[in-house]
Amino acid sequence: MRSLPHAVISFLLVIQLNPLIAQAATEPSIELISLGSTTMPVVAGIKGLPTVVNPFDSTQASIKVNITRPDNSTISANAFWYQEFKIQNINGQRSALKVGEPYWRVAFSSVISGKYTLTFDTRIKGEVIPLKTFEVNTNYQTLAKVVTSGRSFMRGNQPFVPIAYNIAWANRFEEIEKYDQWFSQASKAGVNVARVWMAAWSLGIEWTDTGLGNYSKRLDRAWILDQIFAIAAKHNIGIDLVLINHGAFSTSTNPEWYSNPYSSSNGGPIANPGDFATNPEAWKFWERRLRYIVSRYSAYPSLFTWEWWNEVNFTPISSNDLTAWIARSSKVLDETDSYRTLRTSSWSSAASMQNWDNLDYAVTHVYDPSDPIKSLTVQADALRSAVPNKPILVGEMGSGSVTEDPFADPTGLHLHNSQWAAPFVGFAGPASYWWWDIYIDPLNLWGHTKGLTTLTRGLDVATMKPNRVPGIPSATTLTLSNSRTVIGWVRHNNFDRSAKTQQLLDAAISALKSKKKIQTTFPDPVSKGGKITIPVDVNGSFTVTFLNTFTGAQISSQRIQSIANSLQLSIPKFTGDLAFRVERVIV
Repeated sequence: MRSLPHAVISFLLVIQLNPLIAQAATEPSIELISLGSTTMPVVAGIKGLPTVVNPFDSTQASIKVNITRPDNSTISANAFWYQEFKIQNINGQRSALKVGEPYWRVAFSSVISGKYTLTFDTRIKGEVIPLKTFEVNTNYQTLAKVVTSGRSFMRGNQPFVPIAYNIAWANRFEEIEKYDQWFSQASKAGVNVARVWMAAWSLGIEWTDTGLGNYSKRLDRAWILDQIFAIAAKHNIGIDLVLINHGAFSTSTNPEWYSNPYSSSNGGPIANPGDFATNPEAWKFWERRLRYIVSRYSAYPSLFTWEWWNEVNFTPISSNDLTAWIARSSKVLDETDSYRTLRTSSWSSAASMQNWDNLDYAVTHVYDPSDPIKSLTVQADALRSAVPNKPILVGEMGSGSVTEDPFADPTGLHLHNSQWAAPFVGFAGPASYWWWDIYIDPLNLWGHTKGLTTLTRGLDVATMKPNRVPGIPSATTLTLSNSRTVIGWVRHNNFDRSAKTQQLLDAAISALKSKKKIQTTFPDPVSKGGKITIPVDVNGSFTVTFLNTFTGAQISSQRIQSIANSLQLSIPKFTGDLAFRVERVIV
């Protein structure tokens, strides 16, 4: 057998002893993974780079990408470490299975059609690794992200009304199936926003099983979130992505602190969860996580909002420390999110007392079984007083914070009234209901938003003038108006969950007195209708269309003439509630 030359043997020994040199001997390659679409980002893959122990640590590996757009403007992005997966089901046991080897990816949106040029600043273990310039040509423009304008949400030049549900998580390894099912049903009724949590038990990428700053053991969850963004894009739904849930840093409310990797009892840097916002070591790891999340998801057109916290008041973080933390985190987004995605945060109560300076819109959470017309009016007035020039929303709503009783309200009346009341009392959209998995989906209540979607189409409800109109006995009539359109909601005062609860209580007392069987079902209240007077800005001819609030179906339509800047409307007989839309006829 012929022996190898000494020079070749020496070269092979060097390769074996230095893996970095061995891998670098293969020239890195860049390939197009996805050309993207109007609702999905362009994705390129970078393969063949030397590996490092922790690819999420920028001191070990950093790939900064400069992207020149077709109009010669530039943005920057960071590549992110990626592992492909697939969900397998063996005898009913589901798990995530790795597909291929991990590699780097970079994502960006084609906000203008044409040629995109990518140049790379790649540093692995402090060494510069040259990468060739990469070009991508697109023939489409992505859907514009939602922005705020004063009290309103806008997409492009059109008003955007967030019609939302909380769809925060699903059972592990059922996420893709469930989210496709839920988003499909919701979108058919006009839902365009879903609130999704990066919680430890679901889509969170950092927890005790990973330790701080290395997300390799949870890349399957990051991959599942990719799929959820894709499903949202398919169904025209934007994701309000909640980055931190309160329980992760709470010892009292849904407490998870004792399992949190930031806790010193688990090897983390802080003994008190309240120190998360001020401890330098905690900040280092939070910033690393935030930068990874932004690099991976900011380019999705289906990303609606970054929500820093869910109900942060349940943590011991002080108000001043939180304000400083949000400001500092916002600066990271300023540096890394080239698409200027909206930002907000949430409290479980006293939203009107919080500092909203570094946030794009304000939200409140309301769990109250009483009439939403009353409870949400109080909330809207308080929040609008505190935040006069930004949009306000009801981020969570329910009749109770422990559960939603399907026996007490099987048709979703409180859900229905919450959604309808919110825009008519001052919020920028319907209330976003909780209990998607144990109430809304099992009872098939997704369709409740159809009527409101139809009524508000094309309108900027946040800037319309609210009014209460008398005239219908035992009913409340709420309107919103601008110079061309008036929309209205007429609801019988007993068409409410709390009224029905009172009816049941009265029936129980009556049954005890009479010793007869208790009445447990009650027909929906009927109104005979009547006449109301609505002010209008300009005299002229108007079309009036009456709509079913549940389905959005047209009940009747007529043309009437205004007199002395007012319209006399004849409200027909109705059961429960009724909606109308008045449009000025432009000749």
